[in-house]
Amino acid sequence: MSRDNDDAAPEQEAGAASYHVDIGHDARGTVVAGHHNLVIDARHGSTVTVRAEHERPVPVRRESISVLPRRAPEPLGRDELGADVAGAIAAGGPVQLCGPAGIGKSTLLRHVACTVGGGLDGVVFLTAAHRPVLDLAQEIFEACYDTHGYAPSWLELRRLLTGLRITVYLDDAELTVEQFRQLADVVPDATFVLAGRADSLLGEGAVHHVPGLSEFAAVQLLARTLNRPLTGGETSTARELWRAAEGNPLLLLRAAALAKSGHHPELPAPGLVEELVPRLIEQLDATAAHVVALLALFEDCGLAAEHVGALAEVEDPVALCERLGELGLVQSTDHGYRCTPDVASAMRHHTDVPVERICRYFVDWARDPNTTSARIADHARVLELVAAHATEAGRPDLAVALGRAVSPKLAESLRFGAWGRILARGWTAARRAGDRTAEAFFTHEEGIRCLVVGRRVAAAALLAEAIVLWNHLGEEGRSLAASEAQQVLPPSPPPPSGPESQADPGSYDVGRHMAELDHDWVVRPEPGDGAVAHGAVGDSALGDGGVGDGVPRPDHVGAESTEWPGEPGEVTGATVQSSGASTVGAHPAAAVTSTESVTAGVTGAVKAGGLVGLMTNATVLFSALLIGLAVIGAVVVAVVVSQDDSGEAEPSATGIAGIWEDPYGGRTVIVESTPGVYTTPSMCGYGEVELYGDDTQATGEAPLIDIDADDCQIIGVVSVTITVDADGRTAQLVQTMPDGQTGLEGEELDCYTCGTFTLTRVQ
Repeated sequence: MSRDNDDAAPEQEAGAASYHVDIGHDARGTVVAGHHNLVIDARHGSTVTVRAEHERPVPVRRESISVLPRRAPEPLGRDELGADVAGAIAAGGPVQLCGPAGIGKSTLLRHVACTVGGGLDGVVFLTAAHRPVLDLAQEIFEACYDTHGYAPSWLELRRLLTGLRITVYLDDAELTVEQFRQLADVVPDATFVLAGRADSLLGEGAVHHVPGLSEFAAVQLLARTLNRPLTGGETSTARELWRAAEGNPLLLLRAAALAKSGHHPELPAPGLVEELVPRLIEQLDATAAHVVALLALFEDCGLAAEHVGALAEVEDPVALCERLGELGLVQSTDHGYRCTPDVASAMRHHTDVPVERICRYFVDWARDPNTTSARIADHARVLELVAAHATEAGRPDLAVALGRAVSPKLAESLRFGAWGRILARGWTAARRAGDRTAEAFFTHEEGIRCLVVGRRVAAAALLAEAIVLWNHLGEEGRSLAASEAQQVLPPSPPPPSGPESQADPGSYDVGRHMAELDHDWVVRPEPGDGAVAHGAVGDSALGDGGVGDGVPRPDHVGAESTEWPGEPGEVTGATVQSSGASTVGAHPAAAVTSTESVTAGVTGAVKAGGLVGLMTNATVLFSALLIGLAVIGAVVVAVVVSQDDSGEAEPSATGIAGIWEDPYGGRTVIVESTPGVYTTPSMCGYGEVELYGDDTQATGEAPLIDIDADDCQIIGVVSVTITVDADGRTAQLVQTMPDGQTGLEGEELDCYTCGTFTLTRVQ
């Protein structure tokens, strides 16, 4: 391993030699996220530019959508339950299989996926363990569309996936209700079938609690595992074991494996059920025990056979892992092998695994040109754990090296949730190692990641921090890369001069942002580019921020909360401050006028609205600014309204950009984010609508919202055109609904905001 002096880390105080990674100039790649062109540069820091709509990739729908798991033996004693699940799938789902570890949820789910299959358009089987909703949605998209290097914005993703009648099977789906709703909303016509320990649907679908096996099926399983019929005496013991194990197939399999091993020629006594794991471990030879201890290090994450072979120095790792699987100590996954939870817990206390060697191995593997970004993404959770173990073992320099090696390929894989987690691990390790160059790199990359997923204030703070760090290190080229990325962010207006400016300044805590990136994430529509932001569930104390992005779903609109699809640290009249002492001003709010509902008399159809929307007696937050007036459809963005002495807004701008008032008194702000690209917030906090054109006319698409639904559902799109009149003080807004759109259940749509409206300039 060569030394890259440019990226060198200091020696460890404890005397351990530091470990460095030579980041070659070829560690680059280009992907498209939303309307951003992301150029990944592992040496100098990634950069971002904006792509016009006609420059973005055009995904092509696959003729055949079929992502199935490997076939497994037919589960015993599950015919009736399997038929019930198949019926629930045919009814439209969602369906969930619940039960404790080892009860057979995954086996049944895989069997159903392979036999029942998918909907009219296909089937997608995924493992959801430790995977952010954002990454799961991207994987569903890639299963349905032939595309390369493209992650659509959240709004575009939903548009592309709407209408796809697929069945999505999710194994190890320990999702919260909110996480499941977020994922289901982006594929609204799909049927979801989940397997997990607890019921997370809360009455929204058919929940099947997987019971233990019947006595007859349990005896069959024991005989099948022993490869022979049970003797008369064994049959009696088998029944007692069935009662002691409460029909749990995994425990029964272990009991049979213990008898089959030769050390215990008969089935163990029922009282030994709790001692099966230590007794089986005692029988392992040194090589097998080492493999189990190795897998225990990665908890419930699958490790590919090639890594097992290399790290444990085993010539045939598949055969060995399959033998351990027959003992009930190891399970096969889509990406390799893992210990069962109770085995992992038992082994962690008995064997010392060489974490340093493992970390070095994965650094070399990640840097290997033959290691693809997809393979890195498959092992993202494994790599996170390796980095964490290295840091805990007193070798944060190794965790830094791993993060530097893995980061570019994770970004290239478009698994932006996993990318954020590895950046957080690397940042923490860099701080502990005193590696300021690595700290700047991880801060820079996280700023880029936040930018492309729509977290603009977080991006601004992180990039500002990176610039401070780069400048302190004398890295002008890298500082320039961060500065160029900042130019993609929309400009911030000056702070208000009124009473709001006296509010106590809030600060954006970069350290907290990084420390909490490892939470379970949900997708959060934010006032960015229609792209996605994500964060931890229930981080209300962060106020959409930190890492958590504890932002409410659209059905929380109207609640007085600092959690809104904005960015961490954005509060009225406040500043956002990074630890590098650079600040980003928060935006003041424009005034909003309350009006009566305009939907009276609309009946017999789904009422829906687009850019001009329903004005109700609701409280709206935008960019974490509390506006105690009415609005859902006519949303507001952060701007300064100039006023004359009378206090009335004085129109001063020309062209499309500015603040406009619709005929119902609602106000909408249009900002020119980049030349020829205009943005305005959509209803219910679903990101921003983009319009393309010039200073006199621009067109685009806005989400069509079902305003009767409790959760502000997107049910389609409307075409939007804004043309500024010659006087510059008025404009014509034309909204039309494309033909052929229907509601979620095929009902007729009545777009009450479609038509032509005159907008009046406020500023």
